Amino acid sequence: MFNTQHILYMVISSILTIGLLVVFALFVKEKNTKNLILKIFAILTVILHYSDLFYGFFANGGEETISSTHILPMYPCNVVMWLLLAASLIKNKDSVIFRVIAEFCFYGGIVCGIVGILLNANFDSTPTLADYYVLKGLLSHSTMLFGCIYMLVGGFIKIRVFNALSIAIGLASFVVCGLLVNGLYSIFNMESPDGMFLRSNPYFPVSPIILGVVAVIVLFGVLALTELRLPKEERWYTLLKKRFNKNK
Repeated sequence: MFNTQHILYMVISSILTIGLLVVFALFVKEKNTKNLILKIFAILTVILHYSDLFYGFFANGGEETISSTHILPMYPCNVVMWLLLAASLIKNKDSVIFRVIAEFCFYGGIVCGIVGILLNANFDSTPTLADYYVLKGLLSHSTMLFGCIYMLVGGFIKIRVFNALSIAIGLASFVVCGLLVNGLYSIFNMESPDGMFLRSNPYFPVSPIILGVVAVIVLFGVLALTELRLPKEERWYTLLKKRFNKNK
């Protein structure tokens, strides 16, 4: 972890990510082109995620072991990857469903992408980019991170207080996936892998659920403060009041 190869990868990946985001922000204005860019990076992330199966099949004489992450949403990054793909394929980018998924991908994807690159468990166990299984894991996190950040850069989402609700829904999907994964392992008398780190996590000695609740509360507070710069009629509580009165 954090050897010369890892540091070089992070530097190069950061430069490419920032560079492409700036170029696309400056020169890509057409809605269809933005949709295409989002779709390309979402699909590329999935392809990279599964590419080790094809690599291993030919490198190992026609045999390759399927890991749990290939068939189950074991960890947060797996869920974000599929949500990013789902969002890119939704035609109506103005729908509530797209907005919720896109907003969660932006926040959740940034956290998952950065952690997945910075504290990559596979690189920690095999600290070399010459190992394709390690390299593809880093590359898939980089493309996922780009796609998630592009949600904002491409104008698919806006930074508003209601983002906190999308985060809460997204984190709830993590819990559901984790429970389903652990439940499946229990049903088939297999040792549970602690899907979604529901019991513990390798980074903080605190329950991930508690961390999630705290994160939503903090995010809500920060976003509420940022909205003070907006006219009163555009702030979250005014919009909520209008919606409530409209539904009476």
